[in-house]
Amino acid sequence: MTVQIRTIEPDELAAYTAAMALGFLQMPDQAAIAADVEFRRPRIMLDRTWAAFDGKHCVGTLRSEPFELTVPFGTTVSADGVTNVTVAPTHRRRGVLTRMMADGLRAAADRGDPVSILIASEYPIYGRYGYAPATESVTREIAAPARVLPPPSGTVELVGVPELRELAPAVYEQFRLACPGALSRGPLRWDADLGLAIRPSRPAWSGRALLHRRPDGRLDGYLRYHVDLSWDGRKSNSVLGVDELVAVTPGAYADLWRYCLEVDLVASVRAADRPADEPLPFLLADGRAVRTLHRADFLWLRVLDVPAALAARGYPRPGRLVLQVTDPEGYAAGRFLLDAGPDGVSCRPTGESADLTLPVTALAAAYLGGFRLRALAAAGQLDEHTPGALAAADLLFLGDQTPWCTLWF
Repeated sequence: MTVQIRTIEPDELAAYTAAMALGFLQMPDQAAIAADVEFRRPRIMLDRTWAAFDGKHCVGTLRSEPFELTVPFGTTVSADGVTNVTVAPTHRRRGVLTRMMADGLRAAADRGDPVSILIASEYPIYGRYGYAPATESVTREIAAPARVLPPPSGTVELVGVPELRELAPAVYEQFRLACPGALSRGPLRWDADLGLAIRPSRPAWSGRALLHRRPDGRLDGYLRYHVDLSWDGRKSNSVLGVDELVAVTPGAYADLWRYCLEVDLVASVRAADRPADEPLPFLLADGRAVRTLHRADFLWLRVLDVPAALAARGYPRPGRLVLQVTDPEGYAAGRFLLDAGPDGVSCRPTGESADLTLPVTALAAAYLGGFRLRALAAAGQLDEHTPGALAAADLLFLGDQTPWCTLWF
């Protein structure tokens, strides 16, 4: 029987959720799946939720959700956030994923989304659909206690979750609009992240919360953390886990880390999903107290509309380049004139000779400024036709800061 790919109906959400649980190696539990369905129902847009059906059996899942993605120099684009991607073990190697991805990308392009984004469970899968890593994520561990060098610049206040829920979104919004790679965060997402809406298939967040205020009382940062208790006889080996530390001023950043590193009975502080270039070691009297435990790709990106995507971001210097973009799926394929600089940017199709040829994956990797075009060229991904064009493009695509995505989706 031919596998059918289509968006789902309201009464098919349970079958979709059960198929997704199979794909993500979750054990069958009908009561848990039923509860998860009710959690998902107000959060899922059915017209962006695809499934593969072999007869009456759901054997593949994919959905997307709308995001606003911050790009270099403080502007944003709409982004199609792909998630819930699974194929049943019985239907691997039969083109199910390729067909679902094709339908999803076509719908995103028809909506006018300049880019599509996802977080890849496995690295080799998504390059063949035009995606490439665009940000990195780092897990760090810091031996505690540790002395933070800058003096306190404000006050920290322990608060309950309801107060954090009321006040943190404004701080996050200020942060994400200034951080390339950061994503918009709606009310339902906030409720789930703070444990106010219980998702049956995941433990609810439970921990402590802090707000940071400047001397004039304005909020400029917040912290969520938990502690994993561990004792060896009378010696504490407990670990403070940083769940989220967001600061919009250097003072808030230093003060929130100071709090984490001075909590009594904590032997170390562990923070996942942090930016690759975090300045934390330079805050400390002993920068070697900070160890990197894990560094990997995080947000993957795919360009769908080259003129819209390139015209949306800012550029640090003037430059004029003709880019030949190759894209087997056709969305980003073409030759484009990019005329950019700090005072404005335009990008349009052109018949001029190309200065550089690059695949859509290389363009995606460089788009947020997280990866250098010269590094991609060293890997054999770019062809330079005009002498000096690679060096000029490499500098033109630099961002205002290293991109960082803090949200899983």
